[in-house]
Amino acid sequence: MPLLLIALTTLLGTAGAAGQTARPASQTVRQADQSSIVFVCEHGAAKSVIAAAYFNKLAAERRVPYRATFRGTSPQEALSVRAVQGLTADGVVIPQGAPTAIGEADIRSATHIFAIGCALPPAAVSSGKARDWSDVPDDKGYEAQRDAIVRHVKELLDDLQRRGK
Repeated sequence: MPLLLIALTTLLGTAGAAGQTARPASQTVRQADQSSIVFVCEHGAAKSVIAAAYFNKLAAERRVPYRATFRGTSPQEALSVRAVQGLTADGVVIPQGAPTAIGEADIRSATHIFAIGCALPPAAVSSGKARDWSDVPDDKGYEAQRDAIVRHVKELLDDLQRRGK
C-alpha cells in the first residue's frame, strides 16, 4: 500500500467502494498487524455481531492489534434487526457482512474463538482456541446481552494487553 494512501486512510478512516460509511481513524488498523478473534452464536446475527462490534471498537481505542469477526453455527439470512438498532443507538460501527457459518478457514486463522450460547463444531473445540461465554442472557433483550458481552470483551482485552498483545 503506498505511503500516501496509508496516511490518507489513517487521517480519514476507510470507506469501501460499495457505499460503506467511513470509519474513524481510531478503528482503522492495517490488516497485516492484526490477529483474529472469532465470535460465534447460533444464528451469527445478534450476540456474535454485538461482540465483534464492541471488540473492534474497544481494541482500536486501546490500540490492541486484534480484530474480530462474527460467525454462526446455523446462520440466518440477515443480521438481527434488534442488534443493529441497539448498536446504532449506541453509536457503534456495525460489522460488515451477513451471517456466515464458522468454517475451517476461520478456525485455522483465529487466535481465539468464543462460543456465545451455542455449541461449536468439533474442529473449533479441538483447536485449543475455543472458550465459552455461556452466561450471556438469551431472552432478556439487547441491553442485557450487550452488558454481559461488553464485560467479557473488556476482560479479554485486559488479558490480551497483560500478555503483551
